[in-house]
Amino acid sequence: MVSKILVIMLAAIGAIVAVAVASIVIGRYRRRRLVRRLQAAVEERRRQVLPPQPLEAVPEAVQRYLRRAVGSAPPAEWIEIHEEGEFRSFANPRWGKLRARAIYTGTVPGMVWNARVWYSPLRWYTIELLYAAGIGRGSMKLWNAFVLFDPDGPEANEALLVRVLMETVWFPTSLVPGGLLRWESLDRPDAARAVLSDRGITIRADFYFTPEGDVDRIVTLDKYRDADTGYERDQCTMHCRNWQTIAGVRIPTEVSLEWNLEQGAFEYMRRRIIAVRYS
Repeated sequence: MVSKILVIMLAAIGAIVAVAVASIVIGRYRRRRLVRRLQAAVEERRRQVLPPQPLEAVPEAVQRYLRRAVGSAPPAEWIEIHEEGEFRSFANPRWGKLRARAIYTGTVPGMVWNARVWYSPLRWYTIELLYAAGIGRGSMKLWNAFVLFDPDGPEANEALLVRVLMETVWFPTSLVPGGLLRWESLDRPDAARAVLSDRGITIRADFYFTPEGDVDRIVTLDKYRDADTGYERDQCTMHCRNWQTIAGVRIPTEVSLEWNLEQGAFEYMRRRIIAVRYS
């Protein structure tokens, strides 16, 4: 009897290990394929000549911000960011410790974001978000093996493109007007709307600026959250704090994100930059 139980336990452990290994291999293949797609998009962008939007034509708050944040820094093509923080969800409202590594493309919208969220040695998750050339994919896995959440389709495409737009505060040369991005005025002097188009997708986010010229918060209605009835479009706000100048550009080293719901705000992520590299 004991030997049978042992055999069953070993078989179960072997199955879990096999699933984990297969998941890791598939994930690495998908990331490599996406990076190749991003590299091709960057090369294609180098050959394009897109009509710029003169800086003088954008709202004054944006002009002040870009002069403060970008200055004479050259455009960044590739950005690598390491971060730490906390994450929670409606399904798991307790905060978990987050560590993440992200690669962004600065001349075309693109992102590879990999994170691990720890709740305990026996309970941790991996999160992967990918966007390239109009396609957004994501996954959340228990122990990097069992898929709990695997968004794709039009909603994921829009949600991940708007995430790229909101996170360009970490590589602000991508917010210089022209090409795929344009700025529009709002009915207040301390705010402006960024409009980003890519492969037939157009998303928007409203930037609110401090009197000094930094970004205070970014608000969008073009983000989806996972709900009981499927994907729901809700307002999302990213608050920006602790601005510092790194490698010639001014960026927030701390941000927090929240869903703005009828019943109140739900903060779901806190992120702190621990390293950033531009190339």
